[in-house]
Amino acid sequence: MGFAGYLVSLQVTVDGSVYGRLWSGAGTLIALLMAAGILWYALQPFQVAADRDGWTVRIGRYRRELRWAEISAVVIKNREVEGRGHRVIPALYLVLEPNVSLDAPSDLRATVDGRPAVRLFDLAEPKIEERQFVRDLANLAGDRLEVRVYRLSLVLLSENARERLHGNAGERPAGGTALPAFPPGAEGLRTQRWMNRRRFLLFLSWYLFAVVPALLLTGFAARQHELLGATVAVLGLLAVVAAYAQFVTLFSHAGILVDSEFTISGTELVWVNGDRTYRDDMHDGKAVVLPPRTKRGYGKAWLLGFPHPVVLLGDPRTGRLRDHHDLRAVSAVLRESPHETDRSAARDLDSLAVQAQVGNPAEPGDAANANLWISLTKTGRVLAWAVVVGSVLLAGGWMLESTRYLGGAVIFLSVPLATGWAAYALYRVFALLDAAWQAVRKR
Repeated sequence: MGFAGYLVSLQVTVDGSVYGRLWSGAGTLIALLMAAGILWYALQPFQVAADRDGWTVRIGRYRRELRWAEISAVVIKNREVEGRGHRVIPALYLVLEPNVSLDAPSDLRATVDGRPAVRLFDLAEPKIEERQFVRDLANLAGDRLEVRVYRLSLVLLSENARERLHGNAGERPAGGTALPAFPPGAEGLRTQRWMNRRRFLLFLSWYLFAVVPALLLTGFAARQHELLGATVAVLGLLAVVAAYAQFVTLFSHAGILVDSEFTISGTELVWVNGDRTYRDDMHDGKAVVLPPRTKRGYGKAWLLGFPHPVVLLGDPRTGRLRDHHDLRAVSAVLRESPHETDRSAARDLDSLAVQAQVGNPAEPGDAANANLWISLTKTGRVLAWAVVVGSVLLAGGWMLESTRYLGGAVIFLSVPLATGWAAYALYRVFALLDAAWQAVRKR
């Protein structure tokens, strides 16, 4: 709105040229149309509702009120999204009874197991917490609900059902074996917090020994000759990026594995990260059990790799091993591999399973409070990145005094950095508010 007001003010500028007024007029019109479109989209209420009586669907011109008796199944399954790369996201489908007319527009029509269905929305569209959404939907849909996204289908299982799903050593249900996220609950959040503290120390070292020297060397080199300063700036930028990728991201993959749930499907180990699904064949002759400290960034954890680390067999913070049922479930698959490398990894897992039976129990704690604390510490990264962006901006202003182009180029570089920082700050603040709300609601 402020930009549109500025463009409107240009229309009444006395010394403005006709050509300039035409361009600013077109810009004003485009800005106003964009603002109106964004406002209209933002103020639209969500048009799908479900209660004990049934579903109310109002999407575009599609208007339907469906009773539960008219619905055969409510299905959550992945669908491929057209665009760059292979993107798969979970979507919600309503499968109607055969005698109920579909009468849906073409963009909402779908097929589930050969039956016509209505695709209501992707779970990424509304601002919802997926697991809570599945639980609430299960209370309404009952046996009609079919969740085919394995990380979400686990939400429907009770603790006893999870134990039955794991089974005993050598027994694998036909539907696959689930390996829950590890470490579980509040202990996993403590591990995330432990890794975040170490990442902050790495970030501080990166700033002091990479960013600051690069900016100072660029400024002093530019005082000697601007071309020399530009060369040092390019080399310094490459060094800063390389150092960040090498050191600051050291615990990133371990943090992803802490939150990951796995499924043993046949001889494959399947896990999901974001919108991507990863599969590792456990009969490919590449399985290896890695002791603690073998790989940097995983702390005291034992690891299962192919050969890249895929599964945390222990807690990076404490070294506590996974439950022995989980270890034996993986070992049972590896033991049947035709490759000696995989069978050797199975023997290592069996040895760890024996240790896990007599290991230390999980530490108790409040997961909601730990999650809130992690969100608070992640919000603190906003201040750390503000120091980095401010340092680049100050260095550009310092170089303006002795250079003709380089100082302006550095300041110009700080503009997208500041924009990205502002977006990141908003994301972290909203994440913190969401974590606080979840903690209050659970109380």
